[in-house]
Amino acid sequence: MDSSTLRGIVSAVGAAVRRHVLPIAAGLITAAAQADACPERLRIAFPEGPAEPFMRGQGEDFLRPPGLLVDWVRNALREQGCLEKAEMLRLPVRRLRNMIEAGQVDMVAGVGEGGPIAALLALPPREGRRGEFDYSLGAVEYVLYARRGSGIAWDGQSLSGLSMDARVGVTASTRTEMLAKERGWSVDAAPSHESALLKVAAGRTPVLLMHSYFADDRLKHDPRLAGQIERLLPAVERRHLFVGVAPAMLQGSKDFTLRLWRALCKESAASKADGACRPPP
Repeated sequence: MDSSTLRGIVSAVGAAVRRHVLPIAAGLITAAAQADACPERLRIAFPEGPAEPFMRGQGEDFLRPPGLLVDWVRNALREQGCLEKAEMLRLPVRRLRNMIEAGQVDMVAGVGEGGPIAALLALPPREGRRGEFDYSLGAVEYVLYARRGSGIAWDGQSLSGLSMDARVGVTASTRTEMLAKERGWSVDAAPSHESALLKVAAGRTPVLLMHSYFADDRLKHDPRLAGQIERLLPAVERRHLFVGVAPAMLQGSKDFTLRLWRALCKESAASKADGACRPPP
């Protein structure tokens, strides 16, 4: 075998190696870069209560399937190569707020804009000159509920059928408490969604302001409760939902956060749920 033939064989083998090995190496480098880009800690909080189709079940455990919101977060984290680092929790509102303020939570899934929890977090920015790119994953309605036959009515502007000293039931430290006070209503703040709803059913609170995801799900699955409580339409307010992040995480992992928000938006848009997410092209 002459030297030119040997050089040709070596060159061909080298080309084959480059064709097959280099893409694999590039993929490994990309995966390693993504893994290095993951925050050191990823503690993600989800709502404790049901919010179909976004969250299923109630309490600290995740059901199977857990709901769209959990699926979207898991898929987006998997795309970033960071799923294995994530710790996911379901927390009641009061404990969630305390943990955010103590720096013990990095992300909160299902945050309504304009509420006290959202005020502690960074939310995705609206993009485009007119805000035409929307990173919200859904929309929540805040609705009034009252005991059937109570005579309480709501026309979209004012409540009627209430005594002068009556208070509107809300869940403490949520958007409903802020919204009721903005309307000039005296409030009866309960520690949880469940206790606020049961106070109306027991007649201890004449009317309740609550986001419809929780209340409607409870009424749907509890015929006895549905026989006691009715919705008062129209909705008092409608707000968009987001995945918010702690300011410290945004500052320390901005590129990761922006990638994750885009990945979440794509998940929401692909699911064709009721989300408003419109990612940039």
